[in-house]
Amino acid sequence: MKLSFVIVTYKRGDLLQTCLKSIYQQANLPRPYEIVIIDNGGDAAIIPPNDSYIQIRLERPQNNLGAAGGRNLGMKVAKGEIMVFIDDDAEWHQPEDVSHILQLMETYPKCGVVAMHSLHPNTHAPIMTEFPHPSKTFLLGVTRPTEIPYFYAYGNALRTEVLGITGGYPERFGIYAEELDLSLRIIEAGYSILYDPQLAVYHHKSNLGRPVQGDNFWRVNTLNKSRMAWRLLPYPYPITTLLAWSFRTLYKTQKPSLVFKVWRDLWGERKLLRQERKPIHRETVRYLKKIGARLWY
Repeated sequence: MKLSFVIVTYKRGDLLQTCLKSIYQQANLPRPYEIVIIDNGGDAAIIPPNDSYIQIRLERPQNNLGAAGGRNLGMKVAKGEIMVFIDDDAEWHQPEDVSHILQLMETYPKCGVVAMHSLHPNTHAPIMTEFPHPSKTFLLGVTRPTEIPYFYAYGNALRTEVLGITGGYPERFGIYAEELDLSLRIIEAGYSILYDPQLAVYHHKSNLGRPVQGDNFWRVNTLNKSRMAWRLLPYPYPITTLLAWSFRTLYKTQKPSLVFKVWRDLWGERKLLRQERKPIHRETVRYLKKIGARLWY
């Protein structure tokens, strides 16, 4: 099978149906293809397609696996050579989006990931905070496929062969920075991440099922970005990342207890982080700097 869609959902029934309809409306796709739905909430109702060549696979894990765990399960059971991920609160903005993704994968054989941007569903304006690059204004001016340092999970495509080399998402991250960790491992493996300005999803950004909000958003971001840095970045970047995000969390929340909790959690994981530590090579660091990555924090 050439193509698999993977959706992780949690109690977002109406939004999930909108997402599925936007998949059914995609044109010029290889058939058969499958849609793998990981139902973390256990109650998803699926509108079946009218096309007999579209196969639906619904997986209901016994426990809520979270965003990272749900995507990993989707990767495990999907059969396609290319896996297209879209969040359950997102929908494709054009019927040719996915066929364009497949063309990019054919044109660029070392492209491991195709990334895109998101649009506000009402205004159709770009959601600037969700541009997959440290310089949001840089991507706003891009007019052709461009190599970037990371992707976001609301919409992307991955080659299955790449995941056979890198593995999937770090599940204990849960949500936030898990894409960054996988992005670095994909680039270290010799593949690129391509952003195409023609590709986008409408992102409804539902807070239903999001366990991390408010002040905890900053705590979890600091914890996971520090985990990523200790796992994958050469010195001094793990230290600068921890310090910069600790100060940012303190500034945003005015709660020193959240910063202390991050430091305690990292100290408790110190043996595991030492075991996991596989810093990317200096050649990869140079490449990341060339394409505009921000490594200090």
